[in-house]
Amino acid sequence: MAARQTPAPRTPSSMTKKIQLNDEQWRTLEALRDAIAKRHPTDAIKVSSRLRSNGLVTTDRQGGTMLTDQGLSRLNQGR
Repeated sequence: MAARQTPAPRTPSSMTKKIQLNDEQWRTLEALRDAIAKRHPTDAIKVSSRLRSNGLVTTDRQGGTMLTDQGLSRLNQGR
């Protein structure tokens, strides 16, 4: 009889791998967080492809840039 496989445990968002960010990328995440909190448009904030490819930033249906849960989690991890 074959051994039962159990699914891999899910990692809590607080355990997200800490992606290294340069100063510009870090400031971009902070600027997005602040703009979203103040309900300001995010169109003028330049976002690097690295932030998008690592899943920290995405585009909403209206074409605005926004942080993902992973992006918020990365901000909460600190510099």
